Amino acid sequence: MRIEKPVVVMFEEPQGKSIVCHLWPPEDWTYQHYALVICDLVRHVANAFEVDEDQVWEWVDKERHKPTTKITEPS
Repeated sequence: MRIEKPVVVMFEEPQGKSIVCHLWPPEDWTYQHYALVICDLVRHVANAFEVDEDQVWEWVDKERHKPTTKITEPS
């Protein structure tokens, strides 16, 4: 498989201290497009772990209301 135009790539940084997130929005995309991608991701995660989608959303809401990590700019 070859990925030509990713819109998001996330990975654990080598020291395992944080998650790195790179976004490459197409020119005509807005934050609303990414919101739809996030919803798709929640459904995929629920399916992968064979849990109800609401269980994933519960954890998303917990993190959203009390973040466990900070957003940092690349060095």
